Amino acid sequence: MIAGCLDLSGLDIRFPLSFDDCEFGSPLIVEGAELYQLSMQGCTQLPGLLANGVRIRRDLDLSRTHVTGSLRTSASTSKQSAIWLCESEIGGRLLCVDTVIDGGAERSIQADRMHVGGNIRLLHKFTARGEVRLIGARINGSLDLTGASLESPLTGLALDLGEAVVEGSVFLIDDTFGRCPVIRGRIDMGRARIGGQFLIRNTTLGAVGGGPVGSAYSRARSGGTALSAPRLSVGAELTLEGTCRVAGGIDLSMSELSSVSIGSACSLQAPGRTALDLTNAELLSSLTLVSGVSVEGTMRITGVRIHGRLTLPGAELASPEGKTLIAAQGATVDGATNLQNLHAVGGRLRFNNSTLGSVTAIGAHLMNPEGFTLSLHQATVKGSVELSEGFKSEGLIDLSRSTIEGRLDCDGGIFTCPGPTARNEPGHALKAISATIRGGIYIASASISPSVDFTNAATTFLRDDPANWPPRFAISGFTYDRFERPRSASTSPAWDHTARCAWLSHQAAYDAGPYEQAARVFRQHGYTSGATAILIAQRKHARRAITGKWAPPRRVLDAAFSITVGYGYKPGRVLWLLATLLVLVTGSLLAPGTQSAMRAAPAGTVYTTRGPLPTPSGNRPAQNETSVATPSIHADACGNGEVICFNPLLYAIDTVIPLVSLDQRSTWHPDASAPDGTFMQWWLNAATVLGWLLSSIFVLSLAGLARSV
Repeated sequence: MIAGCLDLSGLDIRFPLSFDDCEFGSPLIVEGAELYQLSMQGCTQLPGLLANGVRIRRDLDLSRTHVTGSLRTSASTSKQSAIWLCESEIGGRLLCVDTVIDGGAERSIQADRMHVGGNIRLLHKFTARGEVRLIGARINGSLDLTGASLESPLTGLALDLGEAVVEGSVFLIDDTFGRCPVIRGRIDMGRARIGGQFLIRNTTLGAVGGGPVGSAYSRARSGGTALSAPRLSVGAELTLEGTCRVAGGIDLSMSELSSVSIGSACSLQAPGRTALDLTNAELLSSLTLVSGVSVEGTMRITGVRIHGRLTLPGAELASPEGKTLIAAQGATVDGATNLQNLHAVGGRLRFNNSTLGSVTAIGAHLMNPEGFTLSLHQATVKGSVELSEGFKSEGLIDLSRSTIEGRLDCDGGIFTCPGPTARNEPGHALKAISATIRGGIYIASASISPSVDFTNAATTFLRDDPANWPPRFAISGFTYDRFERPRSASTSPAWDHTARCAWLSHQAAYDAGPYEQAARVFRQHGYTSGATAILIAQRKHARRAITGKWAPPRRVLDAAFSITVGYGYKPGRVLWLLATLLVLVTGSLLAPGTQSAMRAAPAGTVYTTRGPLPTPSGNRPAQNETSVATPSIHADACGNGEVICFNPLLYAIDTVIPLVSLDQRSTWHPDASAPDGTFMQWWLNAATVLGWLLSSIFVLSLAGLARSV
C-alpha cells in the first residue's frame, strides 16, 4: 500500500515499473516522464492516473485494476477524468483487461492525440463509468473492445474516437466467455480512419441523450444517435453480425467504406428518427441488410455512391421519420438493388433521381395506404424493374419520368390503393407518367386496383391481357410498338380488336389518342380490319362523350354517319344503301298504277308508257303536214322513236345516281292529275335527294380514307 503521493513526473526510468496488487492512497503522477514500461495489475484501489505527455517505450498495463477519481488538468477546461493520457506516447500496447474505471460520471479516460505503437485492448470485463475519449489518437495496431462495457449517463458520449487513426481494425465483439459488449451512450467516430475492418458482433448500443446545455457538442448531431461517424473511413468492411441491438441511429454520412453489412439477427431501433444515415457516402462494394434485419426508423442513403449492390432481402422496415423508410434521392448504385421479400410498413422507399443497376422486388410487401410505397420518380434504371411473383403494394408506386432500360415486370404482383389521398387524388395504384421503358411492360397477370396511369409513357411492347386491366386507367399519350402474348396464354387476346376496343372504352377520361395509337400498331403489323374497327370504336366513344346544348342532334347525325359508312372507314356500306334505294325505286316504277301516271310530251304529243295519250274524243292527235305526206306506218308505244322508251330500271338509276344521266328522268315525269301522280312526284324527288346524299357521303368517305392511308 502506497499511502502518500507517488510523483514520478519528468523522471527518466529505463527499467520496467510494476505495481502488482497494490493500493494507492493518491493518484499516480507520471506526467512528462520517460518510462521503459509501466504495469499496474490487480491494483484494488487507484484514485487516478495523471500521465499527460508520458513516454513509455513498451506497454502500459492496467489489467484487473480498479481506477476511481475525478481529476482536473490543464488539458481540459471543463471536464474531469480518472485517467489522463493526453499527448502521451506508448511504444507497445495499452492493456486494460478486466479493468474497472469510474470517472464520477464524467470521463474515465481522456487521451487526446495519444500515440500507441501497438494495440489498445479494453477486454472482457473492462468497465468504464464515464466517457472514454481518444480524440485524434493514433493507434498503429487495433482497437479491441471485446466484452467491454461503457456507460456515460451524464454527457451521453461513451466513446469518442473523433479524428482518430487506427491502422488495424476495431473490434466490438463478445468474448469467449459469452460476455457481450454493452455501450450505453454515443460512440463518436467523426472523421476517424480505420485501416482494417470495423466489426460489431453481439453488441448492445444505446443512445442515452444529447450533450448538456452549453456543451461543445452539437445537439442536432448527438441527439438519439448511437454511432455518430460522419466522414468515417474504413479500409475493409463495416459489419454488424450476431445479435446486435442498436437503440438509436447510426450516422455514416459522407463516409468512405469498403462495404456495410448488417446481419439477420440485428435490429436498428430509432422509431420516428434516422436509423441509418449514409448520406453522400461512398461504398466500394455493397450495402447489405441480411434477411431478418429489423429497422425502425429511416434509412438515409441520399447521394450515396455504391459501386456494388444494394441488398435488402427479407429486411423489415417500419416507423419512419417523415413517412420515408428509405430516402435515396440522387443515389447511385452500380449493381442491382435487391428488395426481394422486403417488408416495409408505414412509409415509402424513395429513389427519386437515382441511378440504379436494376430493381428486383419479387415477393416484397410494401404497405403505405395513405401515400407512396415505392418512388422511382425521374430515376434511371440500367436494367429491369421487377415487381412480380408475390409482390404486393398497398399505396401508390410512382415511376413517373423514370427511364428503365430493361423491362417493367408486374406479372403476378398485386397493386392496390384504398382510396384518394392528398398526395394521390386520382387514387392510382401505379403511376408512370412520361416514363420510358425500353424493355417492354409485363402486366398480363398483374392485379391492379382501382386504377393505373400511363399518361405519355413510352415502351417497345405491351404484354398484357386487355380484360385484366383495372376498372379505370389513364393512357393518354401512351405509345408502344407492338403487343405481346402473355407467357401462360395458349391463345393471345393481344391482337383481338374486339377486346382492345372494350379495353380502350374504360379510359378514366375519353381521349382519341389511345385509339389511334392502337389502330396504328394494328395497321403496322398487318391487322388492317382490326385497325378500322378500333377507329370506328373511337368515334362511337366520342359520340357518347358529346355534351352541350346541341348534344342530341349531334349524336343523331353522328349515329347516321356511323350506320351509313362507318365514319368513312367502311364506304362500301353506302353502296348497299344505294342498291337498296335503286331496288325500291325500280319496284315502285314497275307497279301498273305508277306506270299509268308517267307522262312524256315531246313535240306537243303526250305519251304514256303504253303509247300516245288519246284525245278526249277518243281519236289520236292529228298528224302534221309532214306526217300526212309520209306513208302510213303503224306506230309503237314510243312513237317510233319520237320519245325515249320508259325503262323502270334505267329510270331508277337516272333518279338515284346523280352522276349518271340516261335522259329517263328528263323525259318522263309523273302526272299530278293521275291517281298516284302526286305520290310519285314526292317519292322520286325524295329518292333523288337521298341518292345525292348517299353518293356525296361515299365520295367524301373515299377522300377521307385516301388521306388516312
